[in-house]
Amino acid sequence: MGVEALIIVYSHDEAKMQDVPERVDFLSELIALSTYANTKNIIISAMEVTGPVDVEAYTQATRLASKSFPKLISCLKETRIWGRHYLIWEHRPDVPVPVLITDLPQAERSGPLLDSIMKLLGPRLERNWNLFEEVAVEIHLIRLHNEHYVIAHVCHHVAADAGTAAEFGKEIIVHYHEIMRGQKPDWANEGHAISSSRKRAVRVHKNGWKEAMVNSHRGIMKMFEKPALPLGRGRSGDMAQHFPKRILSEEQTALAVRSASQTGVSLIDTLTACSNLAIDTWNAERNLAPGILTTAMTVNTRGRFRGFETPNNSSVIFFRSLPEERKDPSAFFRSLARMRMRYFREQRDLISMHNVRRMIQILRFFPFRMRRRIVNFVLNRHRFSLAVTWLGAVWPKIVNGRPTGDSSITSSADFCIKEIHGFGYKLHSGTRLVLFVYVFRNQINLILVGSASLFTREETEAFMDLIVGKLLGNGLK
Repeated sequence: MGVEALIIVYSHDEAKMQDVPERVDFLSELIALSTYANTKNIIISAMEVTGPVDVEAYTQATRLASKSFPKLISCLKETRIWGRHYLIWEHRPDVPVPVLITDLPQAERSGPLLDSIMKLLGPRLERNWNLFEEVAVEIHLIRLHNEHYVIAHVCHHVAADAGTAAEFGKEIIVHYHEIMRGQKPDWANEGHAISSSRKRAVRVHKNGWKEAMVNSHRGIMKMFEKPALPLGRGRSGDMAQHFPKRILSEEQTALAVRSASQTGVSLIDTLTACSNLAIDTWNAERNLAPGILTTAMTVNTRGRFRGFETPNNSSVIFFRSLPEERKDPSAFFRSLARMRMRYFREQRDLISMHNVRRMIQILRFFPFRMRRRIVNFVLNRHRFSLAVTWLGAVWPKIVNGRPTGDSSITSSADFCIKEIHGFGYKLHSGTRLVLFVYVFRNQINLILVGSASLFTREETEAFMDLIVGKLLGNGLK
């Protein structure tokens, strides 16, 4: 076992909150309510770094950065108003932000790094994260070798999405650089933590009760749909997950982007289509006929709707395809692109948010413990063939006012950032395959989070390679 140290970071006078308690927005409340049983709702943003790391300075930087993210250093509290139950943010300066320093056991250093890190973090991730008593963030400094670390910023999804986690990480290493060097780095004022958070605000269309009824019916029907899955030899009921990762070279990344452009679609459309085609190929090799595939595509929508700002700014787009619609890959790619654009044009993401808000409002008559059982059950009934989450470029360089695939942050003080690991752990859905995709230093990173109830470790690796093959062949392989 590694040697573990615990540093407590207090924030007694640093973070100022309003005297009036702030209600938890309905999307964050949905996540809080769904965190039950095997649903953990954890966002992991980790850096593999080389070079000396001053633990005391990083701890101080964490304390300073937390001042800008009050929800990360708050707890939840349930209050009752006129017979209805609400969650509110409660600033808790007495509750520490944990900074854990651990050595990676020698026996774990020979396998895939991400698997080793997740095994080490497992007990912390699997615990019952009590948001009524604990703040929604903790920091892990994992020593691999001398001057070789993984620094993991672990946030509960109730207080942060991928964009917020990336912003928090950036704020920490800005403060760290300033502590170590006496001045802020040149990249401190770069505008976006992830490129996908850059959105143009749109005017909200008002829908009547008929549209509300139709869309509520669609949501209910999705609960009973049983889509096709890739055939695997996973163990039924196994709650573990596998985390294979692939990093494309700059040349392969440029090829994937160029191929998508030549097909007339975006990279996220290509990734979604390739993942669907990978299921067909996988099953065909095992003599299983193609079936109906459903996909949940998650994209960041921060700033899309004026006056709507929460710690969670993601929209989920739902796709459904029949086997005959996937026979022509190029046509399938373009059909996905049209569906995505129509989804946003018709503001179906906003309609989905309204449906969530209605459900939360209806359930307010019940206390938290009862509500979370109901919400967890409902969300886990939504089981898709797979989900694809596009995060964009991490800490992108801005050129001519636009984010690029290159990264503005590659070092802080004396350490260099070698690699980024960004993904979600046991999020609120019954979907057993989730593909996280982002760009760092002009290279596409893919992490496939696969349920051990569906695939063995070897099958998850093989399926990831099949997706990458489809991507580099633009779906033709």
